[in-house]
Amino acid sequence: MTEYTGKQAPLEHAATLRRASDEFMQRLDRLYELESLKRELMPDRPEFVRLAREIEDLSRALLFTSGQQVDLAEEVHADIKHGETVIDQPIRETPPKRDAVAVLADWRAAERRLAAAPPETAEEHAARAEVDRLREEYRHITTPQDGKEG
Repeated sequence: MTEYTGKQAPLEHAATLRRASDEFMQRLDRLYELESLKRELMPDRPEFVRLAREIEDLSRALLFTSGQQVDLAEEVHADIKHGETVIDQPIRETPPKRDAVAVLADWRAAERRLAAAPPETAEEHAARAEVDRLREEYRHITTPQDGKEG
């Protein structure tokens, strides 16, 4: 089952595709790294067996991830075909979706800038706008959508 649930805005579709692709590539990179390490070991070493098992586990996870990507690709393709969504850029150009921890850190920094800004200045207005934008981004990330637009 994919992370895709019901109707999603084009940006959510694109972010979900990007996340699935990023996860696949990270696992693939790790698989290459482990296999390269294993190639340097003598087969009679205990680490050789441990790496072989880890490679097997990661290979299974990679296969599962590729299946998720196929499901997601078919769902998104059908939505595009039926005019329910539009994605006008390749996955590579889609920015990765930020996680709540990163947004929260930026929000806190913006709150500090707001507190330090002189009242009724352009600096205060810019900091307030940034705080509001980050609060909304954080809310969007942390609030369950239940398949509804948020």
